[in-house]
Amino acid sequence: MAWAEKMLKTDFYSRLMEVASELTHYKHESAMDITDSTNTVVGICFGYLYEQMWDDERRNLIIEKIDEFTKEKLMDQGLESKVRITVAITTLLKHAPDLGNSQLTKEGFLQMLLAMAQSEEYIEQLVASEAIIAATAKKKDASSIISQGMDILKTLYKSKNDHIKVRALVGMCKLGSSGGHDASIKPLAEGSSEKLAEACRRFLCNPSKDQDLRKWAAEGLSFLTLDADVKEKLVEDEPAIKALIELGKTGGQDVMYGVITVLVNLTNSFDKQEISDEMIELAKFAKHHVPQEHEMDDPDFVDKRIWTLCKYGATSALSALSKTESENMKELIARVLNAFCQHQELRGLVVQQGGSKALIPIALKCTEKGERAAAQALSRIGITQDPAIAFPGQRSCDVVRPVARLLKEEFNSIENFEALLALGNLANVSEAVRGRMLKETDVVMSIENYMYQDHQMLRRAAIQCVLNLCQSEVQVKRCEGNNDRVKYLVLCMGDAEDEEVVKAAAGAVAILT
Repeated sequence: MAWAEKMLKTDFYSRLMEVASELTHYKHESAMDITDSTNTVVGICFGYLYEQMWDDERRNLIIEKIDEFTKEKLMDQGLESKVRITVAITTLLKHAPDLGNSQLTKEGFLQMLLAMAQSEEYIEQLVASEAIIAATAKKKDASSIISQGMDILKTLYKSKNDHIKVRALVGMCKLGSSGGHDASIKPLAEGSSEKLAEACRRFLCNPSKDQDLRKWAAEGLSFLTLDADVKEKLVEDEPAIKALIELGKTGGQDVMYGVITVLVNLTNSFDKQEISDEMIELAKFAKHHVPQEHEMDDPDFVDKRIWTLCKYGATSALSALSKTESENMKELIARVLNAFCQHQELRGLVVQQGGSKALIPIALKCTEKGERAAAQALSRIGITQDPAIAFPGQRSCDVVRPVARLLKEEFNSIENFEALLALGNLANVSEAVRGRMLKETDVVMSIENYMYQDHQMLRRAAIQCVLNLCQSEVQVKRCEGNNDRVKYLVLCMGDAEDEEVVKAAAGAVAILT
């Protein structure tokens, strides 16, 4: 439809920036009535519009429209203009980073931010601290702001107002985590991360249960939990973990990033770049820095954290947050739930807390990695849980397509194997499910393809799945056709190496005859 381009001929982008510049707790003469989610929705809208412009020339046209709004506000030195332009650019930095970064370099903006942070005016301090946090999204930005912004954040942290204090705390957390997962990089002094985490914990567990304070505390922890020492201390703190989960259960879009990112970090379900020994040696020879993994990120520690989170009800929080429109957030939710489902004993809890219900829409429509993680989690649930209970009614049919996508040969063998086992169990649920599997030609063909594999476990799982499909008249008719399906099953009955294959093949032949 090219809406993004059509809007350039109107004052749409200027009006959208007006909405992006609004705050719920700051009222001016022409203030609009907005909700807590308005800035998030507007920011995501800007992100979509920017992505629709498929070349640099068109994207620059959007930037020019935003430039006009920024220049107009920067020329006015009044309180309202300073606050609103800062809020608008913060919204862009959070949800449309390319657009936000284009405004950061505007002459006088960064200086204005630093001056506002040192002001005595509450609202100026508030919006400036949020902008500094948003401006340090990239490591290079964090490095430049550490030198000039850390002192300002420390000053703001001494404020008597908790809302200013918690934002300054998040800024320090973000700057302090610029080393990422690399245990060898410590931007702050030894022990500083633990002290910051303790401060975040106090805000998270505040007796008044102030939503704003808890939201920012969760965001601070989302940066600090890149440090494995902080992960271990946090997961041992039952009140803090329960407060985080309760925050997630609200399902608010404004708390989503903080809560989900903490859970991703605690479960180590983020993308890991595998580095071969040869590459490490080559990097050392070339005197390049080699990232080091913390000893507390070993599988034993990670498994312990996963068990703790799942037993405290983290799945319920993820289910509430899964209603978001953001595919990136859905991907992170799928990663965490898949990490839970790695453990057979936890799969029942995941189903009980609404995990299987949340996973199906993600597996059907999300990013490629998100769909894959969600499908694997569903496969794992389908293997050990009764599919009729885990996927009641229509859901048992809906789950067939996403699980079957894992049968692609380029995927890992473990994903293929889990998918075949899950489909085998689903085929036992009802004729409707078997009908769905047989109706989707590529699904049944993929299953049958694995019957001829050399891999013993894959071959066995495929033949067992076909055995269950043979309960359907549709499969019987497929075998009656001009083909060698029954002949191959008879051959499998003579398999001297795998008794399970013999049993499954004999059962299929018995049903067919």
